Amino acid sequence: MKRLLLIFCIFCSVFNFGQNSDRLNVSEVASTYQSERILNYHADILVNEKGGIEVTEHIKVYSLGKDINHGIFRTFLTTREFNGKNQKLKYNILSVTRDGKKEEYHSESSSGYYKIYIGNKDIDLPAGEYSYAIKYTLDNQIGFFQNYDELYWNVNGTDWAFPIDSISAKVVLPFGAKILQNACYTGEARSTATNCSSEILDNHTIGWKASHLGSGENLTIAVGFNKALIQAPPPPTFFEENGILLLLILSMLGLMAFCYQKWRTYGVDPPKPTIYPQFNVPDNLSPASLGYIKFENYKNEYLTASIVNLAIKGFLKILEQESEGFLGLRKRKYYRVEKLKNADNSLAKEEIGVLDNLFKNRDVVDFKGSYDPKIESTVESFKASLSYQHDKFLQEGNNRNILWIPALLITCIYFVALLISSYKADEMSFMIPGVFVYVALLIIYFVVTSFYKKIKIKGCAAIFLIFWALGFTIPIVLAGVAIGVDKNIKYCFQFIILSFILILAFQYYIKRPSEAKLKQQSLIDGFKMYMGAAENEQLKFHNSPKMTPEIFEKYLPYAMVLGVDKIWGEKFEIALLAMASGYTSSWYVGHFSGMGNFGSSINSSLTKSISSSSTAPSNSSSGGSGSGGGGFSGGGGGGGGGGGW
Repeated sequence: MKRLLLIFCIFCSVFNFGQNSDRLNVSEVASTYQSERILNYHADILVNEKGGIEVTEHIKVYSLGKDINHGIFRTFLTTREFNGKNQKLKYNILSVTRDGKKEEYHSESSSGYYKIYIGNKDIDLPAGEYSYAIKYTLDNQIGFFQNYDELYWNVNGTDWAFPIDSISAKVVLPFGAKILQNACYTGEARSTATNCSSEILDNHTIGWKASHLGSGENLTIAVGFNKALIQAPPPPTFFEENGILLLLILSMLGLMAFCYQKWRTYGVDPPKPTIYPQFNVPDNLSPASLGYIKFENYKNEYLTASIVNLAIKGFLKILEQESEGFLGLRKRKYYRVEKLKNADNSLAKEEIGVLDNLFKNRDVVDFKGSYDPKIESTVESFKASLSYQHDKFLQEGNNRNILWIPALLITCIYFVALLISSYKADEMSFMIPGVFVYVALLIIYFVVTSFYKKIKIKGCAAIFLIFWALGFTIPIVLAGVAIGVDKNIKYCFQFIILSFILILAFQYYIKRPSEAKLKQQSLIDGFKMYMGAAENEQLKFHNSPKMTPEIFEKYLPYAMVLGVDKIWGEKFEIALLAMASGYTSSWYVGHFSGMGNFGSSINSSLTKSISSSSTAPSNSSSGGSGSGGGGFSGGGGGGGGGGGW
């Protein structure tokens, strides 16, 4: 009995010692490692005779259960500059283990990266040391140079989140290899530091090692060996290398030839009629219609001229008023317009609309510059009336239907070339920036076209506008080029830029104004010549009408839309001096100093007031070689990085 009791006591003592020993070991580990880290990183790289490699990465980590909670993740780069071109990297994962046992993992791909997450999201790992192994293969990883072939490889990559205590790599070349040169580099991306060492183990095996790498630091290794050991892939044929470029060049030349032929057929302008002074309003046009036909766009001056014309004809009366400012200071001038009678059939259609819309349920309108929904409605209906009356006449000969043919061809060619290029690069995600660039150019095209319609620029100014638009386009395209690294993708972007310029220029030059429009505009120019001529030039005209108050008032609205209201007023002022008489107006009540500024003052002030009164207030506020010693950290293949999750 005493013997059994003694054995039991000895067993308990041994058990307690073991427990204390275990606690000591855990405590020692915790005191040794104050942060999560990679204890050891080793890569075994086996090169085969076809230029592919088999890589086994052994990664021993220490976890505190913080960043490394479920396991680790490994990030691989999926493209590299290699053998003179951009290469797509395809990783074939053979096995993943933790502590020698198969471990589950999942992967995801993003632009330029392939990431595998090792571990189970539903399982949290206790603190401690874990040894992971990732085995994978890659094809075509040998660089071919004049005097040697080379493996240039990033062992761990520059994107690891943890420091690495020690790191090593071993490369086994095919049988018959002779190592000619080797190098290694450490540090952050593009670092040329060489805090590492190498050891040739035999004719075809070499190893490297380094220690104490910080997070984001990498070991890059390079080994050059004798040629002819690995057969280089055949060079691409001419059409494989330049097929997309050739397709786009021929397409562009064909499109340019098409546009030139269509311009010769439909776009050569007929000769413009000779301009002679006209002393009467061409075709008895209203002031607004005359301005709209002359400039082929809308201006608020047309509505001002129509209001003045209605006042001169006795339908309205314009009164200059003053509003009290703060504490009676800084009085502001504004215009009050009173309705005297209803519209009749003697008025132009747009003028009838002004009377009906502006004075709906009221007889007085004050143009003070503050927003008035009825003024806004009047402006919109006024625009619509002019557009309805004259757009068909003005747009005759625009030949816009011809634009659809090159536009459709350009779109088809661009997307076919983009699709083929993405397929050849084995990166269909290149389609995304390609579509983005196309949509951006399309938006800019419509903005430029709209801007062109508003200001009606001509000649060299039109070309200037095209290149001004490219100032916004090129940064967008360059951003797309930065994403789409394949050269064929860049060719596609260059093609669509040139096509954008071609379509804008073609749209401008394909227009051929009708002879009727040119004749009408030449008559308007002749009428402007008469009204805008200085007094000494007026003497050159034969049979020009004598300036009288009636003639001045009759043509004043036309002078406003043609921009010669100041000259027209000065001519009337000279006539008044010759007649030694004054001028009184039945349609305008207000102050003015001299007839020279009378019409231009009304035109400027009332037009500004119309513009502000019709605008609703806004609610918003404001790859080379590395083994010869010319490389750097991160310069080889592989690499990437990793972390915990």
